Amino acid sequence: MAGGASEARRKELLGTLRRSADPVTGAELSSSLGVSRQAIVNDVAILRAAGEPIVGSPQGYLLAERASSNGQPNAIIACKHGREGARRELEILVEHGITVVDVVVEHALYGEVRANLMISSRADVERYAGRLLNKDAPPLSSLTGGVHLHHLRAPTPDALEAAERSLRAEGFLLED
Repeated sequence: MAGGASEARRKELLGTLRRSADPVTGAELSSSLGVSRQAIVNDVAILRAAGEPIVGSPQGYLLAERASSNGQPNAIIACKHGREGARRELEILVEHGITVVDVVVEHALYGEVRANLMISSRADVERYAGRLLNKDAPPLSSLTGGVHLHHLRAPTPDALEAAERSLRAEGFLLED
């Protein structure tokens, strides 16, 4: 594809993300732009390298400003559980109206390793849990004996406190 056409496609991709309030999957972008999924992956990489704040999550691509807190309380929590606890941990958080922005582990060689999640609904939890069970890839927390951090976006401080109490009751919250 000629450079001008590629640039036009990337401009349209960016426009689609700007207009969308929700994440847009690579398959949706591929279909709407008439190119392969790999072309979308390449375009996103080029746009990121040019400074565009595109975030990838299991739900799709979105712009970083759409993923930001919008004035809502933010928090970082430390958790510890095995693979089997991931679903319940996420269920607790979304039941309290909390968005799980990402998961972070501290890797011995690479330092901080982060994966965007953007999980904010029961349906998001189900999709994530389905992938976790049906994929051969272990979760990031398997690298650290189950210890991981989550950056959260909460509707209110009270919702955050209630979620932390529930996580503590389940034994998921890592504390002193």
